Amino acid sequence: MLRIQFKTFLCGIFMFSFIHGFAQQQPTKRICDTIHYEFIQGKIVIPVVVNGVKVKYIVDTGGQTGTDWEHVKAMGGVATGASRSISDHNDMKELYQIAEVENVQLSPNYTLSKMKTMVLPIIGSFRGIGTVGILGGDAFAQSVVTFDARKQIMVINYPYRPDRLKITEGVEMFPGDTHHSIINVNLGGVEKQVLFDTGADGFLLLTANDFKDIEAAGKGEKTAHGFGINGVGLEGLSHPVDMNKVNVKEMTVLGKKFTNAGSVISDKSTTLVGVDLLQYGKVVIDYMRNRFYFFPFDSEIADMGGAPKTWNVSILPANERFEITTVWDSMKDVVNFGDQVVDINGTDITKFPMSQPAVDSVMNAIKENVGYIVVLKDGQKKKIEIRRE
Repeated sequence: MLRIQFKTFLCGIFMFSFIHGFAQQQPTKRICDTIHYEFIQGKIVIPVVVNGVKVKYIVDTGGQTGTDWEHVKAMGGVATGASRSISDHNDMKELYQIAEVENVQLSPNYTLSKMKTMVLPIIGSFRGIGTVGILGGDAFAQSVVTFDARKQIMVINYPYRPDRLKITEGVEMFPGDTHHSIINVNLGGVEKQVLFDTGADGFLLLTANDFKDIEAAGKGEKTAHGFGINGVGLEGLSHPVDMNKVNVKEMTVLGKKFTNAGSVISDKSTTLVGVDLLQYGKVVIDYMRNRFYFFPFDSEIADMGGAPKTWNVSILPANERFEITTVWDSMKDVVNFGDQVVDINGTDITKFPMSQPAVDSVMNAIKENVGYIVVLKDGQKKKIEIRRE
């Protein structure tokens, strides 16, 4: 029987404000701050005060800290002369300038004296949920962060681990120079390095290469094929690729067993375990000691239901309109990649802002597994049935 590792971590009694960064923290000052976060469109959003400017950021353990240029300016950010090349979730690389901002209050008692941030363009999907950018693991590099989705809180500990937390209960983390929460995970009997990424929707996002090894071990199967685009990243749409829905028969995350874990695979460079892991337990990331902890809420084997059910077409903003950007094989003789969509299930989308959340909200509002879209081709409108499958 799996030992239940769910724990309650107690904060220290003494709380002191401090400035972290180049200043030295006194060892007697223990910080344990609770942050109540919002969960908006699958993203963890927290309030932050930067140099007196109140903003909100997405907490993205798989990303690097970045802020839109307008708010970097408002925060009094200073260019460092450096730049950083990063890949978005479509693995599209871009070079961004680095600025430094001061007095970054992440919680009531945890303040960074200085923080480096990429200077980002204005990104509609960020603005759409009221945020100015993302906080990556680099923003929490000198702390221990706990995610508790049941209470919808984050807890920041500094400089010590939470009370009762033993190093032996965690596993080694391989953060590299990006402070990413990368750990070894057993995927169908095949051990792979996997990134726990709170910025990624869903539970499991497999790379094609990792799935090949799982399939060879007899623990994975393909269930559907399509052609299209993963989504909208920082640099817009990726190039269309072959896509497959797959099912991984079993996987284990720090003693918690999951069966029938579904994923859509394509050409990403790293396999991800997404934010949905938090539905099954508490996660603690000790950035200072490179340790990762997962404490399941229960000892039951979690059946994830197999390959994900998705609409047999995907629609995204492209070329200043909404287009079909993924076509699964069941629809390949009905619609074409790039067809313009003007209506989704009775909602005219031609006046919508060019953002993925805008169209996703309409698709997600369809309660049944059958709906329709209206495609405009050669000046003619054509009503087409779509299905979740």
